[in-house]
Amino acid sequence: MLFKQQLPSQLFIYANLLLLFSLSCKDSSFDYTVDVALNPYKISPLTAQLKVISNMPCSASFKVLGASPIEQSFDEISENLTIPIVGLYPDTMNEVAITFTYDGGQRTDTIKIRTAKLPVGLPDIIINTLDRSKMEPGLHGCDVHLANHGTFNSMPLIFDDQGQIRWYLDLSFSGKMISPFQRLKDGTLLMVSRQNIFEFDMLGKQLKQRMINQNYGMHHDVVALPNGNLLVCVGKRNAYINVEGEQIQSDSDFIMLYDREKGKIVKEWDLAKHLDVSRQERNYIKKGDWLHMNGLAFNEKDSTIIVSGRNQGLSKISWDDNLEWILSENKNWGKSGRNGNGFETKPYLLKAIDQEGKEYSKDVQNGNKSAEDFDFAWGPHAPEVLPNGNIIVFDNGVNRNFNDEKNYSRAVEYEINASKKTVKQIWQFGKERGESFYSSIISDVDYLAKSNNILVTSGFVTPKKDHSGKIVEIDYDTGKEVFEATLYFKTLTGNKVAGWGQTDLMYRSERLELKY
Repeated sequence: MLFKQQLPSQLFIYANLLLLFSLSCKDSSFDYTVDVALNPYKISPLTAQLKVISNMPCSASFKVLGASPIEQSFDEISENLTIPIVGLYPDTMNEVAITFTYDGGQRTDTIKIRTAKLPVGLPDIIINTLDRSKMEPGLHGCDVHLANHGTFNSMPLIFDDQGQIRWYLDLSFSGKMISPFQRLKDGTLLMVSRQNIFEFDMLGKQLKQRMINQNYGMHHDVVALPNGNLLVCVGKRNAYINVEGEQIQSDSDFIMLYDREKGKIVKEWDLAKHLDVSRQERNYIKKGDWLHMNGLAFNEKDSTIIVSGRNQGLSKISWDDNLEWILSENKNWGKSGRNGNGFETKPYLLKAIDQEGKEYSKDVQNGNKSAEDFDFAWGPHAPEVLPNGNIIVFDNGVNRNFNDEKNYSRAVEYEINASKKTVKQIWQFGKERGESFYSSIISDVDYLAKSNNILVTSGFVTPKKDHSGKIVEIDYDTGKEVFEATLYFKTLTGNKVAGWGQTDLMYRSERLELKY
């Protein structure tokens, strides 16, 4: 056997390779050489790539040993294998068991791979609650962005049940925020900057990079459709609205459909066509940011799109570009259109009803008050269509009831009767935790199909003291936390004041397998 070590170009990263023979699987008939490269594509330091040449066809599997083992098998049978290794521990002499299966036997050897320390800016992770028997399978992926004096260095990561970071992607080469981090069904990692769509594999190999039409700027959300195409929140440089007689450039108010195969924009939806651009009750940034679209959900059953607008609540748009309903406090809705000369939006507003089907008071409908068992989503993010057809969304709670007196965030589920134009609150988590779970920006909620649990991410908690992000998994039936992790941010390159690019943040999280 012959072993060759390939070192990455970064001086601070090195690998030490050692083969230990397993006493139970010596076989003089099987021989091979292996070339090991740590961090083969320079941006995924806790991965490695093994290139194996053997004297007979074989398949391979690996297992990273430790408190949370990571293992994966591969079906390919060949005399020339490439084995991707993910899930190495940082700053560790990792032991990785490699098993070869060939005609006539099996052989397991153990390779040692030394990894470097984590970047100093990554958050410290504390596991507060862990009940594996009631949790969704998988580890914990999240969309972390480190402040860089007005911009961000994006570093999506995956950590294990001990709070150890076992994988991360260093996207600081962009110098801009690249988000949201998501893994598609084929294993591709997809994320975007304002102008570029990136696709990577888990080793950090760039599979594709597409630059979109410069008139468009992507932000906040990308949704992969069943056919592989993308729905993306965008703004347009040449889009304007009329507010109080003034023509103002708008932002964050278009959806684009991007054909991944052809690499071009094939359709768009103008949200100003359907909503009231002059309604400024929640808009405290700038007049042109009347909607601030930040989330999309595609409903496969009827090919409709649920839109989350930080400043206007939720709305539903059909594929053929018709408004179906608006879920928002009913106060001060007027005509739609960029110049305010469209249709009346009030007939599309959903009326809030209680569990007996009775409408709440006018103060609740208008958002001036919250009922004990109903409230609208204030500054919402990350809508999702549940298997039962209901909508779940992260309710940030910013400016709740048009003031700053009730600061709490929550995940909330709504049942909507489109024909009757009514909405009923079915379930919520977070209100009871008050300011300790309050995130005025970003954040996420996901339905976990195998466990029927809900994963909630509060990504920007208490920025003035112990600035952190929280990931909580809740048993839907009992409302109890079965998992909670706190990520304590360091903000080494920012002013630590709540400004964009000045404080670290966690945009979203996912429960996923750590595999190639």
